[in-house]
Amino acid sequence: MTLKAKQRHRRRRRAVAYVAIAAGWAASIWLSTLLVAPPWLHALALFVHLASLIIGFGAVLMVEWYGILWMTEWRSVRDLRQVDLTLKLPIWAGLIGLLASGALLHPDLSSPATLVKLGAVLVLSLNGVALTRWTMYFAGFPRKMRFKALPKRARARFIGSAIISQIAWWTAVIIGMVNATS
Repeated sequence: MTLKAKQRHRRRRRAVAYVAIAAGWAASIWLSTLLVAPPWLHALALFVHLASLIIGFGAVLMVEWYGILWMTEWRSVRDLRQVDLTLKLPIWAGLIGLLASGALLHPDLSSPATLVKLGAVLVLSLNGVALTRWTMYFAGFPRKMRFKALPKRARARFIGSAIISQIAWWTAVIIGMVNATS
């Protein structure tokens, strides 16, 4: 397979992933309007939601921590790549758990804060798919590649993706906490 064919294949896979994420997000919201969980199932869904948050967001924080360590030259790009590959499964499992359990939590779709939270979840999910491009990009780097050696535009995109990720995750977490306590 030629390089261009591989690139087309990767772009197609990412496009399918974007559509799958958006469809899963929309299905979760749609199901939440149809399903009314009994109290025992609601409690179980809340537990799964919180566990999924811990797993998914915790893994994201570790990957982004290693990104900071690479940027400050405390770790190598190889370390970052290894952590990213290792934590990919918990990140996506956490996100799937959030969407599945969220469908049973009956969010208040008339609340602007809830809509912002749901938008943040969509943004962090789509950003997660976009970040898979970085994984491929890092795979071609020499083991000791320094962050400063990246082109300026690539550094800005890398930092921008991490900032978007953190803003979206923390927005969803804070709104979820406020909604749960009010």
